[in-house]
Amino acid sequence: MADQPLRAHFAADPIELPDGRKIRVSAYPDGSIRFRVDGLPYVLTEAYLSGDPEKNKAIVKLSPGKQRSNAAYNYVEELKKKDG
Repeated sequence: MADQPLRAHFAADPIELPDGRKIRVSAYPDGSIRFRVDGLPYVLTEAYLSGDPEKNKAIVKLSPGKQRSNAAYNYVEELKKKDG
């Protein structure tokens, strides 16, 4: 039998950003955390997964591709479609 996916034991209410995108955070019994973000595509632009030993925090930053990726073009085009 295949492993069953873990069910979140906590899911925060969605956070709506000023441009209408939504973010939801879920926590799982195994200690993992899941971030669900509307408005794809994104590029991982910063990750400190080991955390800062002094602060004991991990950081993950997603960007709509403003680092000269195709995601940047797609994000700008999608914004234009919404406005026009």
